[in-house]
Amino acid sequence: MFNRYKAGTSILLLCNLLLFLCFPKIISANQAETVPVLIVYDSLAKGTPFEGNIDAIQRILASLNAQVTITSYDKYEAGMINKFNKVINISNLEDVSHSPEIFNRDMNSYFGDYMHIGYQLPQQVRQEMGIEVQKQATDTLKITIDQLTQDSIMATNISYMAKYKGTPYGTIVFDNGKASYPYGVIQGNNAFIPYMVKGNLSELAASYVLKDWLHLSKIGQNYVLLNEIYPFSDLDLLNEAADRLYNAGIPFIASVQPVFSNFQFPAMQRYLETLKHIQSRNGSIVVNAPVVASTISPDIAGLNLQLSSFLDALAEYQVVPLGIGSELYWTYDQHYSEHGLSIFDSGILYDNRNIRYHTQRNNSSVFQSAMYTINGKDLNTYMKSNKTLNSLPMDTAFIYPFPEDRQELEATLDTLLTSWTTFADYKNGEHIVRTEKNVLSSHRGHLQINGEPIALNNKVAEIDSDHIYVQEVKKSFTTLFSVQNNIFIVLILGTLLVFMVFLIIGYRLYKRKFTHQERSL
Repeated sequence: MFNRYKAGTSILLLCNLLLFLCFPKIISANQAETVPVLIVYDSLAKGTPFEGNIDAIQRILASLNAQVTITSYDKYEAGMINKFNKVINISNLEDVSHSPEIFNRDMNSYFGDYMHIGYQLPQQVRQEMGIEVQKQATDTLKITIDQLTQDSIMATNISYMAKYKGTPYGTIVFDNGKASYPYGVIQGNNAFIPYMVKGNLSELAASYVLKDWLHLSKIGQNYVLLNEIYPFSDLDLLNEAADRLYNAGIPFIASVQPVFSNFQFPAMQRYLETLKHIQSRNGSIVVNAPVVASTISPDIAGLNLQLSSFLDALAEYQVVPLGIGSELYWTYDQHYSEHGLSIFDSGILYDNRNIRYHTQRNNSSVFQSAMYTINGKDLNTYMKSNKTLNSLPMDTAFIYPFPEDRQELEATLDTLLTSWTTFADYKNGEHIVRTEKNVLSSHRGHLQINGEPIALNNKVAEIDSDHIYVQEVKKSFTTLFSVQNNIFIVLILGTLLVFMVFLIIGYRLYKRKFTHQERSL
């Protein structure tokens, strides 16, 4: 289909070259060029095994520095795909025989790179790629890509490529084990992934195909990320973990929860002391995005000021945060992007857990440096031995929630200390965080505040726990009110005494009168 339009492709490339010459983009050595990508999909597949696979593709693309615009078939507008050189079509519905006519017409005049994921591979693309699609009704399958393998994946109505042309990626083997089929294929401008489900190895396998389809050459690096760190976490345990990782030569990232007030409290001071100690132990600090409890709360309205106050408090304590960790949907929100993410050049992208949009939009904001995340336990599931893990297609952080007790800490440290994988030091990259007061950055492994290098200090200062959390308010007219209270007490007691006297007198008079009447009778 698309190879017949070589002339159009040449014209498009010539236009891009002219744009580059007239308006060159300045890209640092550590910054990947942003690639615009359009995603078109037929269904979010709610309630099916494919639910969430669109989010998964978006998160992979974000970690590959792609600027994504997303639309459903229902909201697709004529001419939209002609504005992009990269288009991904995700088809989650097996029983739909064709995409909307308006989309089909635009596809006939499209000259760029095309990727199809799922069902309903267009006939013309199928012919160009020499693909014969077959289906397996119900089975368990095994996916292998590079060093990673996952067995016994339950699946129904799975499409696979019995024939193909091009470069294959990974393999799919059904339970019968008679033959293996490629997980994905790239041939010319086209790419095809017949099966992609969020949460199993097919999600990570898709990143291998996506990276080459985007023509990216940057080598991904692996990182250790400790998250769920709060001021009320066991800070002594955290200090110990930092010391042991440092002694083992394992750099790590600590994703810490921000605090927006009460910086003078001892609990906050101990928190800052711990973060300073982590920083001195080859730990890089990133700030976690605030928890969104309500999209109309004052905290969300003042997001920029709140985040800046915490960042400035860190800077005052000689702690240099290097990025922000947020759920993917923050990058598709106008308010969160402008007032929160824009402070940071670097971001760590978590899977969506609790989506609360403030001002949703269909295109994403892009970090200069973005990182994909995967649970560390999942990595152990996919790795069948203790071999050194090769670089993944994108920068990837392996998440280990900070342990709540010593037993969990020992298990986490044992996993990391026995691994043969080499983990990168996050601060060796170029990262910048900007507030109105400070510019916090890392340059070639050196942490700086407003361009000045900081001194690392691994000593944790003792913080006095004696603190008056509620300041005593200055009192007025205290003596006058005290005298008045005493006078009122005396008057009340006097009144009660007089009342008791009259009561006794009355009782005696009544008794005397009653006795006199009895004698008269």
